[in-house]
Amino acid sequence: MARAHIDMELRWGDQDAYGHVNNVAFARFLEEARVRTFWLGSGRERTGMERHFRSDDPSGPKMLVASQQIEYLRVLEYSDRPILVELWIGKLGGSSLEVHYEIVDGAASGRSVVARAVSHIVIVDGETLRPIRLSDAGRASVAEWMDAPLELRRP
Repeated sequence: MARAHIDMELRWGDQDAYGHVNNVAFARFLEEARVRTFWLGSGRERTGMERHFRSDDPSGPKMLVASQQIEYLRVLEYSDRPILVELWIGKLGGSSLEVHYEIVDGAASGRSVVARAVSHIVIVDGETLRPIRLSDAGRASVAEWMDAPLELRRP
């Protein structure tokens, strides 16, 4: 499978009153995985997608989350073992990409996916915030990281 792997430590404050990781923390995990993949290149693998879809220049391209869906599969308990976020590109559009994820419990004895998610990302001009076409270099950078899109349950 063509997936980037991002290890993340859980924080004590990620828990809620029920003693499990709160649903709001999952949105933060997805955001952090995107930042590490598309900005920093600090996952387990260097993907080559760094800096193709965003810019440090205020007028350069920006990534905006147009929509996001998270499907919770299991309860995630707080642990000192990091979780694993697997990230890949499920679809490309003219000015957009779908980022797909599986969040894996690092404390489980086997592979235990606790959540799956899809973020629909639109690339926009930094000044006008209007969608811009994906560059050829950007498209080429994701080719290696394309995989079958998730089919989430619809609410």
